[in-house]
Amino acid sequence: MLTLLWVLLGVLGALLLAFVWWRFHFFHRNPARVIPPGPGVLAPADGRVLFCEEVSLDDGATLQPYHQRVQQAFAATGPWTVVATYLSIFDVHIVRAPIAGRVRLRQLDPVGANQSMGASFLYSALRRPLPVGKRGYADKNEFLGVELLAPGDSAPRLLLVLMADWWIDQIVAYVSDGTEVERGQVIAKIQMGSQVDLWATAGSLQVRVQRGDRVKAGEIVVADPR
Repeated sequence: MLTLLWVLLGVLGALLLAFVWWRFHFFHRNPARVIPPGPGVLAPADGRVLFCEEVSLDDGATLQPYHQRVQQAFAATGPWTVVATYLSIFDVHIVRAPIAGRVRLRQLDPVGANQSMGASFLYSALRRPLPVGKRGYADKNEFLGVELLAPGDSAPRLLLVLMADWWIDQIVAYVSDGTEVERGQVIAKIQMGSQVDLWATAGSLQVRVQRGDRVKAGEIVVADPR
């Protein structure tokens, strides 16, 4: 009986040490990335592509609450292409600039309490499409919007929406509003499980990835400019 107790205590101790290592070391890692040359739009985050969709922000009366938040934060209208990446608790949570440009930040506070992204973790692991009805967290959770303004009057708009999960609701921006960033540069970090959506004006990009693909921030090209 005493031996079994020591075994259980040893297992619990090992689990505690593993949690401490993950929480205070592994989770905060920021591995170096090799930025590929060319004009391709880079993945802003590590993780699995949750969905690729076309969204219209023209009719405010019929918009989903999340789309209304994006519309209001960025004064965005018209059709958009959205590529969503889900970051599990095992992914690097450093967010990188998909293109070079000037940063404009839009911070939105949570609507009430942040909601769990547990459904996203499950659907992402199963490589199944995340139903709209399971995306309620996008309507309420903490939201950091990042607009990247590329040089040139004809450059398409490119937006990032960073969302934090419910149990640690913190997004840390590593750049200030108005900062000029390079393609692949670190711009933010999201605490714990989270999601990063890349929005681009419809027709401006040829998307390379599809739902279920794994991507790495700063290394994988997710779209080509048209």
